[in-house]
Amino acid sequence: MGIILVLGLLWSRSFDRQFSIADWEFGARYALAALSLCYISKTGIRLSAIVWGLACGALGALAIAAYQTEVLKMARVSGFTNAIQYGGIAMYLGFATITIAILGRWGKWQAAVLGLLGACGILASFLSDSRGSWVVTPLLIAAIWLMAWLNGFKKLASIAAAGIVALGVLVAVPAYNKLEQRAQAASQEVSEYLQDPQKYAVTSVGQRLEQWRLAIHLIEQHPISGWGLVGYPAAKQQMVEQGLAHPSVLEYGHAHNEILDMWVKRGLLGLVLLLLFYAVPAIIFWPTRKRLNRVPEEMRPKALALRTTATLLPLAYFGFGWTQVFFAHNSGNMFYIFGLAVLWGGICGLQHPGRSVTDQ
Repeated sequence: MGIILVLGLLWSRSFDRQFSIADWEFGARYALAALSLCYISKTGIRLSAIVWGLACGALGALAIAAYQTEVLKMARVSGFTNAIQYGGIAMYLGFATITIAILGRWGKWQAAVLGLLGACGILASFLSDSRGSWVVTPLLIAAIWLMAWLNGFKKLASIAAAGIVALGVLVAVPAYNKLEQRAQAASQEVSEYLQDPQKYAVTSVGQRLEQWRLAIHLIEQHPISGWGLVGYPAAKQQMVEQGLAHPSVLEYGHAHNEILDMWVKRGLLGLVLLLLFYAVPAIIFWPTRKRLNRVPEEMRPKALALRTTATLLPLAYFGFGWTQVFFAHNSGNMFYIFGLAVLWGGICGLQHPGRSVTDQ
């Protein structure tokens, strides 16, 4: 609750101008999320609601992708939000559902249905062409394996990792041509930018590299205080006018990297708080034997599955943030802060069965 409220306050301030009521929309959303977390932690949430909610979310992601591809004939599906945000959230929904299916020790038909629905989320992410979500998958697979292994589920850890890899390969087959084209394009754009930055800073990857170079340069000038929300675009404009940066950097108000964007705008304080925004939930959610022992023995696989799924959320956002500023978009903020509240409610429900009706 504390870190949610502090981040809401941080994002409500521009760091370079006086009070503005428009800045407090972040604070309002984050305060509501903290209030929800407080209430949910006392009442708990039914495990089945979370499990099938995630599964239906993954299915819904693919349904939207199919509609936008086949009916609207969109070249790149976006889920009625930013395509990168859509791809990242769909990827998390897919991984979360598959993780629960494999680690939760459900009945065969339940595990099969959950696995299939999880694959829908991953396929939707592939269809979004969001490469930033694809490169996070090794981190998520390694985290799932590690959390299961450290808690004594060694055989299950290997099965989970192998199963997710195999399922990912099967899901990638229908979108293989698109995946190959996007991967080759990324490699080519990196090579072109390194050869001639001024010419190739207009490509997707080239612009990111140019934004990162510029952000690092500006951070070196004000590493402690940052430039503020007004000062950052003004500094970019000045560098473009001086011929020190390509005009393409003016198309976006962020640095296309969550860490660099926070640091260049809000200084060292903002950077530390952002890292805590990832680390605090991950530490609290992380499954340990002591935490798993708080639930009845027959429910421990489900507790492991839920805690693993919850830990994947901040880990996924940390990975997504390397190529996109997820917290610059409403969808990125809302999914993260209310996702934290809901997942914690599920954990509380398992640890204190009297607070909610859990699945036995």
